[in-house]
Amino acid sequence: MVIVRAPVRISFGGGGTDLAAYYAHFGGLVVSTAITRYCSAVVCPSVDGSIRIHSADYRTWEMYPRGEIPQVEGILSLPKAAIARFADLGLRKKGVDLYLFSEVPPGSGLGSSSAMAVALVRALAAHLGLLLSAMEVAELACSLEIELLRMPIGKQDQYASACGGLNTITFTANGVYVEPLVLRKNVLASLQSSLLLFSTGQTHNSASVLDQQRRDTQTKPEVIRSLHQIKLLALEMREALLAGNLERFGRLLDLGWQEKRRLSKNVSTTAIDCYYETARGAGALGGKIVGAGGGGYLLLYCPIHGQRRLREAMTELGLVEMLFDFDFAGVQVITDALTQEERMSFSSETLSSSQHAPVFIREQASSLSSPVSWFYDRL
Repeated sequence: MVIVRAPVRISFGGGGTDLAAYYAHFGGLVVSTAITRYCSAVVCPSVDGSIRIHSADYRTWEMYPRGEIPQVEGILSLPKAAIARFADLGLRKKGVDLYLFSEVPPGSGLGSSSAMAVALVRALAAHLGLLLSAMEVAELACSLEIELLRMPIGKQDQYASACGGLNTITFTANGVYVEPLVLRKNVLASLQSSLLLFSTGQTHNSASVLDQQRRDTQTKPEVIRSLHQIKLLALEMREALLAGNLERFGRLLDLGWQEKRRLSKNVSTTAIDCYYETARGAGALGGKIVGAGGGGYLLLYCPIHGQRRLREAMTELGLVEMLFDFDFAGVQVITDALTQEERMSFSSETLSSSQHAPVFIREQASSLSSPVSWFYDRL
């Protein structure tokens, strides 16, 4: 049995510049951190060679007989894409029992879909004995979401989840570069204690928001100008953090949010604007909706001495706080029952040469009683 968890992330600045429509021409840059909320994948050997996918988030499961790979479609398209990617590395022959669950709901804006993609890649690779670096895991997760599933998203979430930590992530036509931001201990502690996350109760569809941004980047000069400014603000955030100027960092969050709102009318809503203005009036120096916008979680920067009033104001509006710390580990294998001999029998080079096979669905189950008992029996 292999258990893998991958952290979600909060992005402070630079969001949108990690889309190929922008970074391929101008280069992109994001400042973000992984946090201690996780997407997890549990992989167990199949007793009969079949493939079973169980999703606690979507409360569904599907099963496919030995030798058949599911079509990449439906609400379980992400795990199906991962299975298809690893099919010719032994998964088609061995089968797999796969169970997925997250600590944050889909549409949260915390990059949970990409964190799950990272967890899937790492878990299936470990199941098959493949040794992959964090950067390789991130790039494979990108290929699943962007190339195979054709999702109009960027690359920041996958790298933030796979690598963990507080980072500047740079995107170019030639590759992605992750630079850890090494802060003084007191600055790091103060930063973590000054950040608060509140659920707005609204989910969002990041793909639709980012797809519109991708099209606008190709046709609207004003969108490109806004993205240039967003990137510059991210650079300023990086310098403020390294200098330990957290008040400046908090105010840059506000400037970044105001600039982001100019990208599209779908980035914010009347309710979100109300939440944010109330937060600012209650002591927050800055903040933003994490992710593409339109819903999810509201990130706020507020010095500790002003947080009581801020929490009271958010509670009155019905927002629920989610506590967190920074995650510096990235994607982790929590349990791995493979022997060293099995692990050494594979190599990561095999992955790049594999081919996708034509697939189709045979069977879908409708009850959760089987996968729930399946999961707990193995724990």
